[in-house]
Amino acid sequence: MLLSLQVRNFALIDSVSIDLEPGLTVLTGETGAGKSLLVDAIALLLGDKGHADSIRHGAEQAEISAEYALDPAHAARHWLREQGMDNDESVCVLRRVIQRNGRSRAFINGCSVTLTQLREFGEHLIELLGQHEHQKLLHPDRQLVLLDRFAGLTETLNQVADSYHLWQEQVRRREDLRAQQTRQHEQADWQRFQLEELEAAELQEEEWDSLHREEQRLGAVEKLREHVQAALDRLEGENCPASRALAEAQRHLSVASQHDRHLQENTELLNGALIQTEESIASLHAYLADLEADPERLESIARRLQQLQDLQRKHHCDLSGLIDKRNALRQELQDTENLESLLVAAEQALLHTKAIYVEQSRTLSAARQAQRQALSEAVAEQIRQLGMPHVQVELRLHSHPDDEKFWRSHGWDQAEIWITANPGHPAQPLAKVASGGELSRISLALQVIVAAPERMDTLIFDEVDVGIGGAVAERVGRLLRRLGAHQQVLCVTHLAQVAAQGHQHLHIEKQILDGKTTINVRQLQQSERQQEIARMLGGIDLNAAVHEAAATLLANVDS
Repeated sequence: MLLSLQVRNFALIDSVSIDLEPGLTVLTGETGAGKSLLVDAIALLLGDKGHADSIRHGAEQAEISAEYALDPAHAARHWLREQGMDNDESVCVLRRVIQRNGRSRAFINGCSVTLTQLREFGEHLIELLGQHEHQKLLHPDRQLVLLDRFAGLTETLNQVADSYHLWQEQVRRREDLRAQQTRQHEQADWQRFQLEELEAAELQEEEWDSLHREEQRLGAVEKLREHVQAALDRLEGENCPASRALAEAQRHLSVASQHDRHLQENTELLNGALIQTEESIASLHAYLADLEADPERLESIARRLQQLQDLQRKHHCDLSGLIDKRNALRQELQDTENLESLLVAAEQALLHTKAIYVEQSRTLSAARQAQRQALSEAVAEQIRQLGMPHVQVELRLHSHPDDEKFWRSHGWDQAEIWITANPGHPAQPLAKVASGGELSRISLALQVIVAAPERMDTLIFDEVDVGIGGAVAERVGRLLRRLGAHQQVLCVTHLAQVAAQGHQHLHIEKQILDGKTTINVRQLQQSERQQEIARMLGGIDLNAAVHEAAATLLANVDS
């Protein structure tokens, strides 16, 4: 249960600290006193989005924190263990900070968490039922959610949602492949033409550079012959052949080295130079023997280079890019041929995931049907205790197993509450027949039923008693007090009949201190409670009769 709440610099609140007790805690005060601000603060602790304009004027940040008692077997304790945040203490601490720059921080047991984590954790702790729940109840989707909660179908719903998303993923996969197939069929002829052109070119890596080198050599045959012959003349000519000079020098040094071994190294160097010179002469002779002009080859190279240049200009890339283009076209055309098999596989996967969704949705629908009447009777019984003794309630389910346009992540059912409050009148949809007061009673009955103790420790009702009064208001108060015997219940109320039933009574009021408006919260003692309930009953003129009525309300509270 919620043990304490601390709020600082939030809206009109400067600093408030509240200790909360088990049972029914009622929060009362003048209209506009700020009662719902405490509920808003708790909502922030449960993961609601915070805004900088909620920070008290003149402050840099708002801060809300709370202590919540958890026993070892609590579902929230299990969540903490999974997240590595369990401190093995009996009390869990939540904290939320909203800064003026728009940033927000959240903590559980001192560990920084995301708002998603905070919301997940909060779902195990507190059910917050605001005054707008009445209008939400008119939406069929909300009525279906209430049935699912009543029937305890969370796990089945999760399975249906998972299979629905898998099925939809396969639908998108199939449609993508179909679109791809259409595009490829439209492009296939052009791709095939491009590929045939590139295949016919027999492209080779490094061919461009190799052809350029060969073209350069064939275009300079005479110059090559002239210069190579000149080199040979210097190496072996009659006047001063280099090879003969090296041989003579090597022979003289060989004789000299016999008298001085220091010359041996020079002798070996000259010997190596002589050998390399003779090898070079032989190689140059062979080169000259093979060096011939080849006009036909030169013309062939020119044609090939022009072909490659035309292809590069056409496709806006170099030779390497042309090869990549050719390989890509091969793969695309192969994919076009393989696409049919991919489509067949996608269709099979789609049918498989669809079959799983259908099976799980059928199970979910059957579970809803099994609990539909029980919820209807439970709601009717609860409403009868709230001043509508002849009410009849029917929750109708419309299933669409054969029409995919109705299939959703929550199954294929649609729910609608039908009701009649008067004997002899046919039932009609809730949205058509319920007045404001009736709707609030129906909403309260549903909320009480679906928020059973085994599902939630703490319930917070924010002015859910709007639109009712008199004896019905007293019955609502008694209902909330009985609920408080099993769960912690907080209720913001304007009704004296409800306030009188509280185990704990908190009074909220505005105060002006040093020219600044702030909100004060204090727990009322028994004598103060009678004064506050008299104010709620009589307004400005608090005569003896009003005080007597307040005392009577307090005296008639259930034990």
